[in-house]
Amino acid sequence: LALARYRALAPGYDATCLRVERMRRAALEALALKEGEIVFDVACGTGALLPALSRRVGPRGAVLGIAQSPEMLAIARDRLRRESVVGTVTLIEAAVEQMQVERTADALLFFYAHDVLQSLPALERVFARARPGARVVAAGARFLPWWWGAPLNIWTAVRARRYLTTYHGLSRPWRFLERFTPDFAVLESNFLGTGYLGTGTFDAGGR
Repeated sequence: LALARYRALAPGYDATCLRVERMRRAALEALALKEGEIVFDVACGTGALLPALSRRVGPRGAVLGIAQSPEMLAIARDRLRRESVVGTVTLIEAAVEQMQVERTADALLFFYAHDVLQSLPALERVFARARPGARVVAAGARFLPWWWGAPLNIWTAVRARRYLTTYHGLSRPWRFLERFTPDFAVLESNFLGTGYLGTGTFDAGGR
């Protein structure tokens, strides 16, 4: 289902994501990347953040962009060519549950990656390749408490329906992430509270 939806979304995907550009910048800052670090952009889509991530880690660092949609990754490759990003970025076409990587991440980004965040096998796969203390940033849509947020939740459900395959966990999208990052905390809310951005650190002993 995800492959079919993103095949249809890919040609106009970037145009539909302009409203989250400020959140992208905030996520980039929250990662606090340093020269020479390795960062995974999990469910990187069309690679909107890949050039900026590459600039932050520099020529001695590495960026791994992971996505299962070949159509989305084709756009990411074109973006990297247009912006002359070479050497530091590797694109991996695979479901996160099946990805094969040899690098160990210093930082992990889950930007609007709800389906991945709701898959424990996917998270286990990712954190198996993260160093203890790795910085984690997650951002995306969420539901508000139903007793007062029902109208906004309906709006969120309608807007998000093409971008995810499950609504499970939307009231607390980071619920499984907390198993790996017990200190995960939401730093800011956006779009009248229907969007979130949070950070944490990987506790290898906390699983």
